[in-house]
Amino acid sequence: MEDQRYSYQKIRSVLENSPAIRLTPENRYVVFSDLHMGNGSWIDDFVTNSEMFMTVLDHYYLLRGHNLVLNGDVEELQRFTLGEVHRRWGQIYAVLERFAAERKLYRIVGNHDHELLNDGVSETGVMPLEGLRLLHHDNTLFIFHGHQALWRYDRFNRWIGYLLKYGLNPLKIRNRTVAHNSRKRFLTEKRVYEFSSDYGVLSIIGHTHRPLFESMSKIDTLRFEIERLCRAYPTAAAAKQRKIEEQIKQYQRELEHVHRHEAAEGAQRSLYNADLVVPCVFNSGCVLGKRGMTALEIQNGTLALVHWFDSRRDRKYLEHRSYHPHQLGDTPFFRVVIKQDSLDYIFSRIKLLT
Repeated sequence: MEDQRYSYQKIRSVLENSPAIRLTPENRYVVFSDLHMGNGSWIDDFVTNSEMFMTVLDHYYLLRGHNLVLNGDVEELQRFTLGEVHRRWGQIYAVLERFAAERKLYRIVGNHDHELLNDGVSETGVMPLEGLRLLHHDNTLFIFHGHQALWRYDRFNRWIGYLLKYGLNPLKIRNRTVAHNSRKRFLTEKRVYEFSSDYGVLSIIGHTHRPLFESMSKIDTLRFEIERLCRAYPTAAAAKQRKIEEQIKQYQRELEHVHRHEAAEGAQRSLYNADLVVPCVFNSGCVLGKRGMTALEIQNGTLALVHWFDSRRDRKYLEHRSYHPHQLGDTPFFRVVIKQDSLDYIFSRIKLLT
């Protein structure tokens, strides 16, 4: 309980001290988290999707006038120096500086780049933040990294960094973050869920590297969709029933795929033992995915979870008829909307269910 009270106080402090920006119909935001940029060596996890990330920022989000929110752990400063990271990824910083020049870049710190908060400025000249509030009418979208949910990252983060830099680096051992520890991951998400439902805010986090939409993981979402279709089936017309049967079979295949490929990552566990889940927690995932990278987009009163993938490495979404991926120009990179909902609908459910 003491741990929970500490995390509540910490998250509340970040919420109360975060700058607020009012959303307008013209505003466009995209939230990325957990790049963990290093020095370009084989222990730099960012290398795999670096080309895609830079191309997507430059040729999609910048051109469309999006505000870019980098929600923590942008640099892997617990293992590398900022100078090493900047020298290796100068092209990435050049794109970020273009967002900054248009006042469309927001830098939020995580536990792996927390030292930027002490320095008071990032490499792009943008003031680092602990959190950011986006106001939709009388409602709040609260963006913060999420490590604040576990007190050890707040109290012992510097010592963890020393262990990684001077212990694991010389041994050439890859970093084991909270994303690799299912117990810490679920505890983090559960704490944020409880805080968000208590305070009636919509929280957007990173940290766990696991995408969440309306407080549900992919497996949660598939199970809910299958249940919804089963309930609709008995009263549907014959033609509609055939479509429902086909959709259920497709969801079952996708559920089997997730079980088969993500079971080791703890994706099968559900956080919530409730009939009605409050849609108050969203997670943009990370840029380090083996099959691509995920982000959250906010525009025209809608919140969407999107997945970017490299067709040279993954063709799953090209083969599923229920998805409609769009190619970015003549590049091998595709964008697909995994799920989306209107902010008015989401906040109505938060209000009615809390």
